[in-house]
Amino acid sequence: MAEIDELTGTGKAAVLFMVMGEEFTAKVFRHMDEDEIRVLGEHMNRIKKVEPRTVSSVLEEFMQAFRGNTILGTTGDRFFRKTVSKAFDHKKASALLGEVGSGSGKNYFEELERLSPELLVNFIGGEHPQTIALILSNLDNTVAAEAIKLLPEAIQDEVIMRIARLDSVPDEIVSEIHETLAAQVSEIGTSGPKRMGGVEVAAEILNQVDRKTEQNILERIEEAEEELAEQIRQSMFIFEDLANLDDRSIRALLKEISNDELTLALKTASEALKEKILGNLSQRAAEMLKEDMEVMGPVKITEVETAQQSIIKTARRLEEEGKIVLAGKGGEELV
Repeated sequence: MAEIDELTGTGKAAVLFMVMGEEFTAKVFRHMDEDEIRVLGEHMNRIKKVEPRTVSSVLEEFMQAFRGNTILGTTGDRFFRKTVSKAFDHKKASALLGEVGSGSGKNYFEELERLSPELLVNFIGGEHPQTIALILSNLDNTVAAEAIKLLPEAIQDEVIMRIARLDSVPDEIVSEIHETLAAQVSEIGTSGPKRMGGVEVAAEILNQVDRKTEQNILERIEEAEEELAEQIRQSMFIFEDLANLDDRSIRALLKEISNDELTLALKTASEALKEKILGNLSQRAAEMLKEDMEVMGPVKITEVETAQQSIIKTARRLEEEGKIVLAGKGGEELV
């Protein structure tokens, strides 16, 4: 309960804004520095209830509006969240709310990203694979990939599999992890958005590791769950990524696929990919492909996706045989 004798100048300002309402405060916030908003927000978060006499002392000129037993009809943290959301766009509002709510002004996972890969692995390496998966899925893909490479091979595939299965991260689980690790890393907050895991996150991380590590992990996942391994592979390289292949690789790929399959697969392709394909065909073949695409009637999207996945599988096979190079692997350059 906020008493007038306990309020500092900033605390009184917090009460004033709560009295004036969300719309008024949102307009004022737009003209304040972010540091000022953070300080004000910390004071608002501590306000749970304000007595009428406190309001009267803070806003004497509005005494008539707050006579009797009037109290504010909201808590400070709820008021601050609503006001900041009205004052700024979603991205900036989320950042401010996360910093104020955390107390330290830092996101827990952002703090971990600042550690070197070696120190990060030493820090989390002894945790359960599920905990490691949750942490890595919330880090930058490049940082997570470096950590994966440094983890013991025996748990690399298990961590990736758990990342792929992650759906959402409940706040209570994040809090539990924070409490477990807080003694080892000081001044780390738990507030802020918790990124979801899933197959795409697992694929993005594997896209950043070297090919040997990627192949070893996927082979072990395939032994345990063949379907999951295929889902990760499909997310690692999508049909549109063919536009990044060099011309020699495109021509080698085109020799392995039928015209009908190619025509169907290009139904939903970008103009950039179509131009890449057409540019690596002979003039006559390119003209025929254009005609086939123009006269093609409506087709089911599932048929298009099936054709695209078939071509991707062919591309992967050719890569394994050393006949083409799939561009986009992190840390690798073509020579």
